[in-house]
Amino acid sequence: MLFQNALQQFFSFDSVEQEPLAKLSYDEEVEIKNKAFALFCKENHFGIKPESIVKSPKERHYRTTSKRRVCVLSGEVQISPQESELEPEEHLICYQWILNKLNTPSFRLLARSLNWIIIRGSYLYRTVIFNVDHLDANVVRKLKQMAKALQESSLKVTAAHVYVDPSRSDYYLESNRPKDSLAFKQLYGPRELTLKLSDFSLRYPVTGFSQINESQIPNLLNHAKRLLSLKKDDRLLDLYCGYGLFAFGIGKEASEVIGAEWEGPSVESAKASAKFLKRFHYKFISGKIDESFVERVLPKPIENEIILLDPPRKGCLPGVIETLAKRNPKRVLHIFCGTDEIPLALQEWKSGGYFPKEILPLDLFPGTAHIETMILLDKG
Repeated sequence: MLFQNALQQFFSFDSVEQEPLAKLSYDEEVEIKNKAFALFCKENHFGIKPESIVKSPKERHYRTTSKRRVCVLSGEVQISPQESELEPEEHLICYQWILNKLNTPSFRLLARSLNWIIIRGSYLYRTVIFNVDHLDANVVRKLKQMAKALQESSLKVTAAHVYVDPSRSDYYLESNRPKDSLAFKQLYGPRELTLKLSDFSLRYPVTGFSQINESQIPNLLNHAKRLLSLKKDDRLLDLYCGYGLFAFGIGKEASEVIGAEWEGPSVESAKASAKFLKRFHYKFISGKIDESFVERVLPKPIENEIILLDPPRKGCLPGVIETLAKRNPKRVLHIFCGTDEIPLALQEWKSGGYFPKEILPLDLFPGTAHIETMILLDKG
């Protein structure tokens, strides 16, 4: 059973709708998700009941990353979607301000080159990224004029950048760009974003992945720390580590922390954070995380190895889970962004001798038909 099918048992909605649960009260939404996830676990024979969903501190207007597709129809610049229940009001104000600018004669040329407008940052500040299909002298001049206007506005936009995507991809920060093209250009402000945690901050690339619900990050870290229960003689192997959110958030007490991530800029940010925070027992490796990477690039396993893996929504590549199980880790925390990937992954873990001990769903995406799930596994 798919999770969305389980949700449809308790609440009918259009499967293509982006925010199908946003019109409900949050208590109603969480109740529906709890029932649907329990049914999903039962129908897929996980063997244990899930815990109740960890609610989001921010019920709506929580997204720290948002985007708008830009198009020109009958001479008028339009952006879609027009509004959202899940984005901060400051994002909506910023998009409307930019749209008004694009509909003036002096910015029509820029409007025709735009694929997306993206806003990223935190609840305190914003960075705007203009995704364009090409760069030439005229487009660059208009982008600089737009950047100057943003700086002089009251919108608290602390940085602006350009991202070039000739393919006009639906993936607003990912595409198969020509190797000789200029993918990223700074207009003004910092080239990195900053995430403030309880007693330190982490920096990461403007184009790098980070959780869109900043209000849930403390819950993510607290529950990961509780579930893994790291001791001073443990090694933490953090796969798909990004810029090191979990590594730095929960790994300080371990004797050794090794992070691995395919995206080079995020790994460089993690290395810089380790140096700045004097986490000298931390090591970060970049590379495509596949079966060969696990076998040949990661250090040899040790007795007190604990694994955390937080892959993208599509899950791990074939052979990764099987190879990780052969390392005989003491415990594994597998975090799922794509709920429908869970059944197959658990079958692979079971084949390697690992069984779920706790299933903890977290509502990282209120208003949508998605949840994040932490599953603790150990030897059966």
